[in-house]
Amino acid sequence: MASRAKTGRNQVTAPIFLLVPQVKLPKRLDLDRDAERALDSVPGLIVANWVDGRW
Repeated sequence: MASRAKTGRNQVTAPIFLLVPQVKLPKRLDLDRDAERALDSVPGLIVANWVDGRW
């Protein structure tokens, strides 16, 4: 009867938290897109940093 004394009589248990369905967040990291951007910029970087007479 000790457990009944701890909880009390005529008390109602009420939920504190409410679960919600999981949400789908958009992708923030797109490696394919970033790799394409990097590859597209390589020729321009080479030309921009080209020094005549270096070779």
